[in-house]
Amino acid sequence: MKRTWVAIGLVLGVGAIRPAAAIEVPQNRQEFVVAVAAGARGTVTETIVVDRGFAKVYSSLKEKTAVCLDVTVNRRANVGYLEVSSSDYNPSLRMAGGNRAEFALQAIHRPRGVGHTPPPGGLYMMAADLRSVGANRTEVVLYAPKMGFKKITNAFKQWVAGEDAACPKMP
Repeated sequence: MKRTWVAIGLVLGVGAIRPAAAIEVPQNRQEFVVAVAAGARGTVTETIVVDRGFAKVYSSLKEKTAVCLDVTVNRRANVGYLEVSSSDYNPSLRMAGGNRAEFALQAIHRPRGVGHTPPPGGLYMMAADLRSVGANRTEVVLYAPKMGFKKITNAFKQWVAGEDAACPKMP
């Protein structure tokens, strides 16, 4: 009788074990924006307003993001063995209406991290919503990580403000 209860307990115990869930990552820009706006750990949402017309802000970002953020970073490190990795950064900037635009920065990491399925174009690293709030004013809502991308977000803010900031060093 005792053996039967032990066997039933083992069957129920094993049945209760589930495989570890895959890491959930945003599969599109909208999912990323919603997650960051909701306060996802390690992220921040920041709103800035600049005294520059929307067309000028858009033009500045189009030029700078193409030159500075559309890059591949190759790394080599000797950590007891030779470790080789790379990150392919993919910025996108598109009009989302007459006076609105959307920016996103994605990265394809090689080798890929374990436990997640990245979306096409890579993991979302940051995003921004731009909109005209007057003839010479533009609002930018920035969705970004708190750590690791400070140089990129600072350069992005400078480009939005019309400053000719240098390209940031990509992580």
